Amino acid sequence: MALKFDKWSGRLADRGDPTNPPVIELPIKPSPRGGSGTFLAADDAGYQWWVKPLNNKQGERVTITEAIVATAGELVGAPVCETAIVFLPPEIEGWEFRPGFRIESGFAHASRAITSAVEHRSLQYRDKDENAQRHVGAFAIYDWCWGGDDQWLYAEPEDRKLYSHDHGWYLPETGPTWSIETLIARVSEPHLPNWTRGGLDPTEIAAYAQRFRSLSHDELVAALQAIPACWPVDDEELERVGWFLESRAPEVAARLVNMGEMP
Repeated sequence: MALKFDKWSGRLADRGDPTNPPVIELPIKPSPRGGSGTFLAADDAGYQWWVKPLNNKQGERVTITEAIVATAGELVGAPVCETAIVFLPPEIEGWEFRPGFRIESGFAHASRAITSAVEHRSLQYRDKDENAQRHVGAFAIYDWCWGGDDQWLYAEPEDRKLYSHDHGWYLPETGPTWSIETLIARVSEPHLPNWTRGGLDPTEIAAYAQRFRSLSHDELVAALQAIPACWPVDDEELERVGWFLESRAPEVAARLVNMGEMP
């Protein structure tokens, strides 16, 4: 079932840094919750983002994992927040986003701020807006990317529409500690969550299964090439992440189909 490593060998060797990222011009306020210490900020176009820098309270690996999973989720159409790699310029260095933690210039991961969003630690409001469909994507990405630290945003102006966010504790064995060894050890293990499944849209389940079946090697390569080369994660580690995700995709598709067939 698992793919050969040599299919990935050297595929990320030309990875570079973003050439035209949003530039954060104005830090606004720290997050009042969460362990990492994200902060709200505005970029040079006036858009607002929740920014997670490398020097966050939970460590560099959390930011890297966050970027990997958000990009992977977007690739399969999961209901993730809009994200970007942003640049923190020298002009805002020193701003304290948590006591003892200050902005350092460089690239960071950021999620576009959602108006009037409420966070919950469980999947809720399946009868609202498009959530019967969007919850399927939450199941899918949780299994595929080895989810953890469950949390969701619900946009009040959009009839409590669900957004998946804060994926820093995904990948085995949870975001800060994943390694080549843990990816290899867990690649064949199911990781579907035990959330309630009633009311999920069966058509969307079938559609997600097809997305995973048709996912291409080149799509995954392109997604992982977006991780900045200057970040403290090497090509081999990212190649193994790609191998892990590509290896799991057909089995995730099969598990989704089985989930849809259960009474």
